[in-house]
Parts: sequence; C-alpha cells; structure tokens
Amino acid sequence: SAFCLTAAADDLPESPDGPHRQRGPFHVKYAKEFSSKWQPDDPVEIFYGEFLLAQWVLDRAPWNAYHSALGFKNSRTDTKCLFDFTPIDTSSVMNMVMPHIHMQSLWRALLFGDWQFEYKDGARTEFFDGWPQSYTNFVRVGQTNGTAFQSFVDWVIHDFAPRHGAFQPIEVADVNLANSVNVSNVKAAQMTIVRSRMCHDFVTDSLWFFYEAGATLKADDLIFRDHIIMYADTVKKAGPFIGHTKRRFGRYWRAVGLFLDGIKSQFTFARTALLIGWKLGIPVFLHDEWQDYEIQLAPPFLNYCYLPLAIPPQMYNPFAATKLCALGMQANVTNETAPLPWGPLLAAEERLDHPVPKLSLAAVVLAVAVVSTSV
Repeated sequence: SAFCLTAAADDLPESPDGPHRQRGPFHVKYAKEFSSKWQPDDPVEIFYGEFLLAQWVLDRAPWNAYHSALGFKNSRTDTKCLFDFTPIDTSSVMNMVMPHIHMQSLWRALLFGDWQFEYKDGARTEFFDGWPQSYTNFVRVGQTNGTAFQSFVDWVIHDFAPRHGAFQPIEVADVNLANSVNVSNVKAAQMTIVRSRMCHDFVTDSLWFFYEAGATLKADDLIFRDHIIMYADTVKKAGPFIGHTKRRFGRYWRAVGLFLDGIKSQFTFARTALLIGWKLGIPVFLHDEWQDYEIQLAPPFLNYCYLPLAIPPQMYNPFAATKLCALGMQANVTNETAPLPWGPLLAAEERLDHPVPKLSLAAVVLAVAVVSTSV
C-alpha cells in the first residue's frame, strides 16, 4: 500500500502549470511554496469541509457517507486552501477492507496457507489551492495564525503524508468499556482499540495539531461524521503470516466470501456475516497499513454510526449517547444460521487446525497402532 501511495502521490503536480491555472489536487509539497506567502501574524480561519460521497437506502430512509477535509482562509489576503486524505482507487469500498486473494494450488493453500493477499487500499494526502467546488458545506471550527499554519504544512509534508499511505475505514471499540460513566478523556481514548484511517481521521489529527499549537477551536453546532465500528472483547497483533496463522487468515476471508453478495447489495449485511462467523468460532482479522490484528468479536459485532466530531480537547467516544446508527445496538444472536454446507465445514476446519485436536488425533492413531500390533 505504501508503494502505491508513493507512486500515486508522485504523479500529482507540485505546482500550477500551463496557461490555465488549476486549483489542484497538488502534491502536498506545493503547500510549502503556497504558505510562504502568508505572514506569521496573518489571521487564519479553520474550516471543516465535506461533500456527499455515497448514499444508500435503509428502511426507506437515506443513509449518507461523506468525505471531509480541512479548509483554511487567510482573513488578510482572502486566499483559501484545503488539505484532504483520500483513497487512490475510489471504485469500490471493498477494495479498502478486503484483499484480492491469489493462490496457485487450492490444496497447498488449505494445507500450508499458501495464499497471496493483495490490498488495493492505497491513499494519499492532497493539497488544493482554493476550495474545490465539489465541497458543498464548510463549517468554521477555529482560528489560528500564519505561523501555526506554516508549521502545520511542515507537519503534513514531513510527518503525516509519509506515514499514511493506506485507507482503512474500520475502527475497533472495546465493549468492556461500553458502560463507563463520567467518561474522562483518558478513558475515552482507551475505548478505541484500533483507529480507522480515513479522511475524517486526518481532520481529527490536524485539529489536534492546531490545538497543541495554541489555536482556538470551537464549532457553533455539532458536526457529525460517519464511523464503521467493529466491537471487540479482545484484540491482539496477528502474525507472522506463515503456516497456521496464514491458514486462519485465509479461512476468515473464505467465510466472508460466503456473504459477499449480500454485503454488496446491503452493506449492513456485514453484521450478519460477522455474527455467524462468531458463532462458528472463526476468528476475525483486520488489516492496517503497519499491522494486522486478530479480533475476538462481541455483540453487537458491527455498526455504522454518525457521531459528533470530537473537537480538541474533547476525545471521541464510540459509545456516546448522542449518535445515529444504521443498526440497533443490540444484536440478535439466536436467529442466524450458517450457510450449508460451507459454514459448518469451515468451523470444523478451524477447530481441527489447532494443536489439541492434532495431538488427540495423533494419540488415537498411535493407540490404534499399538493395539493392532499387540493382537
């Protein structure tokens, strides 16, 4: 994914060229030249920008997904600019969460985990000289100055952009903290075990940069952003991906494949897929740019929610009371059954692919061999 980002980011122009001046997207390096024209004491307004990315209909009501960015306006010069973080391939959300699986031999894949996983989740940070017309809504969220803005530009160019080259839309929340009351910022931070890495997360990280630089941040009304939340009892780092672990990783995606048509037609069907996998005892894996995770799910397994954008110093709380979710926060675990015959077969395969069943089988074979030779 990082290679994809580097190649795609390098394809972006680093400055306007040609007789018709374009507004972007540019490589973030151009922001350095752009910001050099702003004076240290220039008053700079900070805006949350968004536009409608996709829309589904759930229970005869629209469900919207938005793309967000951070816009800036220099009050002295009246010039504007914008930064965003976006996937390179926007043709399918599934590219961002599900790998393309390759194998040379089915039997080698099943026995030895000889799968190859290719992710097409590349992403890049972009700069616009102005506010693109595609953005339909801007909300003022703060005030800073030219010095802080120039420091932010350096942070984007040298810190954020080089470290983030993949778009990962799923976050993982710890259900063991769901009932916490009087949540402090420290406790709220602990509630999210694995962060997503989307456009909204870039906005959040950027707001924290400005907060720590002394900017005044405040929105007149709540701003809601969409979240895809996976709920877990425990999470651990997965790997190395060889042998047993790689077989289990491939098994999880084979299980997801049983429900793929349903997920593509109705994205909330992913909860059903995860619920049934949980009942079958098949572990869940989540791929991030720098780490893969093995997740022990817990009800309600998965949800799609609008929650308020946490403006620093406030921390995001995935269990906040103020939210609107596509699915209920209670999942019925009794009325879903695994597809036959592959669901039970995958469950049996998972149980046999552990040291205890293998040792038991070896003991039975050895006992039979001893008995046969003694007769």
